[in-house]
Amino acid sequence: MSVRFHTTARRRILAVITAAATTSLVLAGCSTGNSGSPGTGSDKNPSGTIRVLYNWSGAEGDAFQAAVDGFTAKYPDVKVKLDNVPFAETQSTLTKQFAAGNPPDVSAALPGIVSALSAQGLLMNLDSMWNAWQDSGEYNDSLRAIAAGSDGHTDAVYFKGNVNGLIWYRTSKVTDAGLKVPPGSWDEFLAMLDAAKATGHAPFSVGAKDVWVPTQWVDPIILNVAGGKKFGQLQRGEIGWNDPAIVKSFTVLNDLITKYWPSNALDTGFADETCGWVTGDHFFANNGAFVNGIVASCDSSLKPGDDYTFFTMPSFSGSGTPGVAVSGDLFLGAKSSKNPVATKAFLKYLGSVEGQSIWAKRGGYVAPNMKVPSSVYPTVNDQRAAELWPKDASTVAGYDLDDWIGGEIQSKYRNALDDLIRSHDVDAFIATMTTVDTRSGK
Repeated sequence: MSVRFHTTARRRILAVITAAATTSLVLAGCSTGNSGSPGTGSDKNPSGTIRVLYNWSGAEGDAFQAAVDGFTAKYPDVKVKLDNVPFAETQSTLTKQFAAGNPPDVSAALPGIVSALSAQGLLMNLDSMWNAWQDSGEYNDSLRAIAAGSDGHTDAVYFKGNVNGLIWYRTSKVTDAGLKVPPGSWDEFLAMLDAAKATGHAPFSVGAKDVWVPTQWVDPIILNVAGGKKFGQLQRGEIGWNDPAIVKSFTVLNDLITKYWPSNALDTGFADETCGWVTGDHFFANNGAFVNGIVASCDSSLKPGDDYTFFTMPSFSGSGTPGVAVSGDLFLGAKSSKNPVATKAFLKYLGSVEGQSIWAKRGGYVAPNMKVPSSVYPTVNDQRAAELWPKDASTVAGYDLDDWIGGEIQSKYRNALDDLIRSHDVDAFIATMTTVDTRSGK
């Protein structure tokens, strides 16, 4: 792809898990090997070495390093050794290193990895850390649930977030077409799309050739149509795909695909999707907040907020506010760490206002910590996206279904979505997923 895009998007590209090949960068001093070294400091003054596995590169890698630099400035007696691996190799790398008894002290992870490793009793219990954060109003229950393991404890911290389900558009284009944005109801949303379609062009630009793109439509639709409770139940395998509320959600999605997607969606990649609404004939695209940082690859003269912006899908039922579709990156700590004090200090820093504000100031990032102020973000669009992040105890956060389920189910789910786009057969899609995902027993 010619465009560099957000890690949360990049990780949805289907890749074959291959053997790990890591490169190491030692920060704030040299390391004594691949494992963290014991520290002699107290909880307030940790020391020694820790090894941290992560999978960002380019500008995102620089942003993460800036956060690590913030930690080492605060705790100068801790040496942080960074191991960078491609995202597609993270799970296999962790599996091999945990099996060999030499895991990193800290690692980036998705919920599926956290669940699998916690089930084996391999991860640090971070309940006390999360209790303190919740007591101070930094996270709510639905955000904590994303970081929960399968052992009854919270075994990860939420470091890097993203808000999905944003409808992006060029302000001049919709104004010239006389389209009313943002629509105030679902009926107004459909009327707006019909008016856009009447111009002779498909309203949405869609890059479904990249297999993660269609999944970005599913989460906000289920949260909107079926609701947050049903979304969570499907995610955890407590209900089947044939649940009536889930079937209704995919019926609504199929209507949008049939009426408002371009006929070449499956032949178009994500990079072309973005430029398709920025400089092309389409009016809209549905994607995450990270899009704000890649519009310049299509037209560097555009100013965020003024020349392009977004709105959220209106309520399908007309009552209440739909749950927020989110995604992002977790970090876990190895229970067998030789330096648990420094490991916990690093994890606590990543989950803190201080640690997350460093990347937030650079943009292309939404801080999961609810106390990070929107004023730290560099553009109007970044600020607006951050304001959509769950900020109170009652707001439901629905974590990316595609990344959550993972593995063979994820692969077959993506294939089934492709078939739905081709055939528009909701019954066939539901039948496939009911056969593929048997966790609910229904």
